[in-house]
Amino acid sequence: MNAVQLLTCPMCGYRFDAAGHAACKSCPLQSGCHLVCCPECGYQMVNPGKSLFGRLAQTLFKASRLSEGASRPDRVGLTLADVPPGWQARVAGFTDRVSPDRRARLQAYGLIPNYWVRVVQHSLVTVVRLDQTELALETELAGEIQVMSIREGLDDENSQ
Repeated sequence: MNAVQLLTCPMCGYRFDAAGHAACKSCPLQSGCHLVCCPECGYQMVNPGKSLFGRLAQTLFKASRLSEGASRPDRVGLTLADVPPGWQARVAGFTDRVSPDRRARLQAYGLIPNYWVRVVQHSLVTVVRLDQTELALETELAGEIQVMSIREGLDDENSQ
């Protein structure tokens, strides 16, 4: 029995079965290739289930993210930087490191406590969607926005 290996695209957050989405299907080198292609956005990535280096990089990346969080004793709870792409988060507030001016600007964009936002991506910058607006945040700033709960993405964020 073959187990389904679900991958999450780091670009758009779409979850898909890696087996049916090999990249470059017409390529003569496909049989030894470990690339998969996201059916939603077309982003190509290494399938960590088939590549030793992919599994090693994934393990090291997870370990480094855990050690980053552990090295900040003043950090409490989840932040937008912790929410996987494609998931939603209910904003709790901001840490003390966010200046009052910056906090006011973010709230003017709609990033207010008790409001659901959808994390679109973490590649290069963190992008969140608030209703019909997409907001790009520096990764460091996303780590200063606290969230009280998260859930897998639903269609209408703030109707519930």
